[in-house]
Amino acid sequence: MRFHSWQRDTPRHPFDTCSPNLRQIRKYLEERWGFWNLGCYGRRPIRGGTAWSSHAFGAAQDLSYRRDDGHPTAPSREVVEQDVIPWLIEHHEVLGIQRIHDYWAKRYWEVGRGWIGRPPGAQNDHLHIEVTPDTWTWASPISERIVSGPPQTTQPAAVPSYPGQSVRKGSKAKDRVKLIQRELKTLGYNVGPVDGIFGPKTDAAVKAFQTDQALTVDGIVGPKTWKALFN
Repeated sequence: MRFHSWQRDTPRHPFDTCSPNLRQIRKYLEERWGFWNLGCYGRRPIRGGTAWSSHAFGAAQDLSYRRDDGHPTAPSREVVEQDVIPWLIEHHEVLGIQRIHDYWAKRYWEVGRGWIGRPPGAQNDHLHIEVTPDTWTWASPISERIVSGPPQTTQPAAVPSYPGQSVRKGSKAKDRVKLIQRELKTLGYNVGPVDGIFGPKTDAAVKAFQTDQALTVDGIVGPKTWKALFN
């Protein structure tokens, strides 16, 4: 397994909900050790920065072990440090985990690198778990994987390559316009109907996307805008 930097990507389908794999990991940790959910999917940048957070792809799960009136059976810090984290690392390939942030100890573990003592965030009693694009879709129960091994990796659909010619308002390339409209709509931009007509709404949506991505705001889907939109 190789580490994947989500911060270099742009949120797009199918990464627009919480990873099925993280749902299974969360369920297992809740049932076995008493962790509770702090959130998975959230379309936002990293805290204190402008790059996309791994949460914006549904590729990260935050779990708390803070004991309070609502969660009296949450695991102790000793159990988390001596049992839970070693278990997660030991089975990281079966679980599809590439990174674990241990905020209490101000450190994170990363596949291929081990422990690093420079984690983001403040000290608190929760864990942050990340998966890779290849393991994002895994949906089999964790108990089954521990016995039979990791699921067969499924790759997300291939992204379309740049057609070699820019697409702009008034374009007659309906198939390309539909492709752009569909992707913009998936990302939450208002393009109106996906009809292959590059009109005022699609033009405004492209400009809004370019603004959000710190690109030249001209409404033209050239190489840079295409790459940001689909890659």
